[in-house]
Amino acid sequence: MYWSASDGATTKAVVSTQSTGNLSNPDHTERGRRPSAFVMMKNFYDGYTNPETRSDTLKHGRALRPGEKRFADNEFYGTEKPGPATGTLGGDDIHTDGERNIGEGFLANMLDREFVTMNKLPPEVRKQLRVKFDNRPYFTTWVMFVNIVILIITLATQSIAPVGFTDKLVNRQLLRHNLAYETIGYNQTTNFWIGPDFQALIHLGAKYSPCMRKDKEYFEKIEEDIKHEDTTGCCIRKDLNACWQTEQSKCTSSFAEFKQDKVCGLGFDGCFNEAYSNRSLWDGPYSTWPYCPVEEEDKDDIKNLKNVPTEHLLCEVSARPCCVGLQGECIIISQEECEFRKGFFHENATLCSQVSCITDICGLSGFLFDDVPDQFYRALLPTFMHAGIIHLLITLVFQVTILRDMEKFAGWWRIGFIYFASGIGGTMLSAILIPYQPEVGASGALYGVLASLIVEVVVNWKIYKSPCLELSKLMLLVALLFLAGLLPWIDNFAHIGGFLFGFLTSFVVLPHVNFSEEDRIAKLVVQIACGVLSVVLFTLLFVVFYLAQGSTCEGCSYINCIPFTDSFCQDSTMELRPRIGD
Repeated sequence: MYWSASDGATTKAVVSTQSTGNLSNPDHTERGRRPSAFVMMKNFYDGYTNPETRSDTLKHGRALRPGEKRFADNEFYGTEKPGPATGTLGGDDIHTDGERNIGEGFLANMLDREFVTMNKLPPEVRKQLRVKFDNRPYFTTWVMFVNIVILIITLATQSIAPVGFTDKLVNRQLLRHNLAYETIGYNQTTNFWIGPDFQALIHLGAKYSPCMRKDKEYFEKIEEDIKHEDTTGCCIRKDLNACWQTEQSKCTSSFAEFKQDKVCGLGFDGCFNEAYSNRSLWDGPYSTWPYCPVEEEDKDDIKNLKNVPTEHLLCEVSARPCCVGLQGECIIISQEECEFRKGFFHENATLCSQVSCITDICGLSGFLFDDVPDQFYRALLPTFMHAGIIHLLITLVFQVTILRDMEKFAGWWRIGFIYFASGIGGTMLSAILIPYQPEVGASGALYGVLASLIVEVVVNWKIYKSPCLELSKLMLLVALLFLAGLLPWIDNFAHIGGFLFGFLTSFVVLPHVNFSEEDRIAKLVVQIACGVLSVVLFTLLFVVFYLAQGSTCEGCSYINCIPFTDSFCQDSTMELRPRIGD
């Protein structure tokens, strides 16, 4: 569409709700109301019964008013007169609640935006200026509904974590695997947003890089744990009522004996499966041993073995692998302690090398191949999830005001394209720079919508009285929101990525004004360039995420979180947390 502007008096932007009642009767005109269904049907009937206006009524829904002109099909532009005192652009007095002009809207009202006057423009320019955007907010309604439903399901299936900003130490006295009562404590993650803990959010689909790729650093830690496992042995109570796999330094009870190079409940002498009768299968590291645990009915045969140590095969295994924490670390503990730590207990395994903790932590559909995380759909899924009730309410307020307003202007497919491109771009940038910090929420997508407001000002520069001032207002608002992102429970990298892709894609798809033929060509070039750059950046993000693991960014963590205390930004780094240990 074409739209030119000239200097002159200014008008303030409002979302005009002025509407006309019975268009043939001024007494029915009332500001802020649409015509009733009865009035609209009567107008149609009056126009249809008049032979002179019947054709026009059938085509456009009503006949022209006296003194009114139509410049194109189904466009009513009012009489040639200056706009009313309310400041509607172009002097059109037939606005409806659903209409939204370029440059107008919720945020324009909040920022007291001003435009140059349009009533002195040539008719062919005013014809384009008076085009109104009346798109229904289908996308906004749908995405709000999905967000609410997903949070309801989340809260219904997961317990609410303690409210706070840092981990909370939880203690409890438990009967441990050594059959002694001890006070056990662990650091439970808290949630400022009033929702489930982050381990539950990872299990439901939060952004978490080890679930999306075979993370190099994560699996290096797993390999270290497996190598350490080969240095452990079986700690056996002398009455054989309990035994557990551990290091010799931790088998200190006077009632227990440590058996080096033995695995509790597992060994060649306790396996009666012919498939594993070759002793060479049991000569390597523990992680290469066949899984052939001692069966209860075989214990009598084991007792009859001569000159063979069998205590580790006959004892009652009281501790088994348990996957705990955000990183799915495997520790050998009792089932009661595992449940207390909110871990995943493997009652049929004896060694950590026999279980896949990353599969437990990630949940959802699992992986196509064991120990090869491939949940790439987490690039989009977190956009529909929220960390809690407060988080969702903030998103809904933004969606019902700014997102809905932009959809009325741009239409569902344009705003949907910007929304999802920004959401995916923000998630991928966050997954690269803070891979071990779980994140959910639509913040990347919403920052993309904010970027589209800035693009709307840039591409329609000449319609504003002070375009630099209008742009500065928006940039100040965005800057304040980025400052809020320095807090530890907010992902600023997702904001930056979403803003960048929202800026580029908005240039490509948003409706805009062409002030001349040269301006139209220049903007077409910019559209093509932004489209190509968006594709290149998307490709680069995925390549870096999957193929360039281990890349570092010195000082980038300070963009996302400022560490006022040692634990304030404990997950806002490119490194894993220290292992818990037993």
